[in-house]
Amino acid sequence: MFFKKKKKRKSGVKKKQKINLKEFFTTPIIILSSITFILISSFVYQLNKENNSRTSIVDLEKLLRKNSYEQKTGHRIQIEVLNGCGERFVAKMYQDFLRYEGFDVMDAKNSNSKYNKTTIYIHRGDTEMASHLSSVIGINDSLIFKDIDESLMFDLTLIIGDDYSDLISYNSAISYHPNKLLILE
Repeated sequence: MFFKKKKKRKSGVKKKQKINLKEFFTTPIIILSSITFILISSFVYQLNKENNSRTSIVDLEKLLRKNSYEQKTGHRIQIEVLNGCGERFVAKMYQDFLRYEGFDVMDAKNSNSKYNKTTIYIHRGDTEMASHLSSVIGINDSLIFKDIDESLMFDLTLIIGDDYSDLISYNSAISYHPNKLLILE
């Protein structure tokens, strides 16, 4: 009999432990389930929101402007823009301006040297491309130089010099400056 009572006590203790473990894990499982439900619901909501905002497919041909040179020849002029004046964001400003004007600006960065005058270097193609760019920018054709290198990805390099604020394109290009609010003050 003595052994039987011990068995009863042990089984009673095990039941209490099982109940305590069950109660211990029930609350965290409910909390984790609620968080998972909220996250999945949020994901589905965002997914539906994005799908509803896409009402039509954009035709890139309509967005890309063609300049007169491209309309005449079918070739989009590819340009590298270098900041040769040292003023911040000038290359970026002219990159955005020239893209709007229908040029394919492949790169915009700082020049290794400082330039007093804005200049154009021809790497590939004919001088007509450079003349078209010079008319848009507003520089004299005497500032166009040949530096033929067929291995480069772009036709022309435009180096913005210290005279950038005197160019006829400056008043249009300034609207593309990343900090235009600071400049206008």
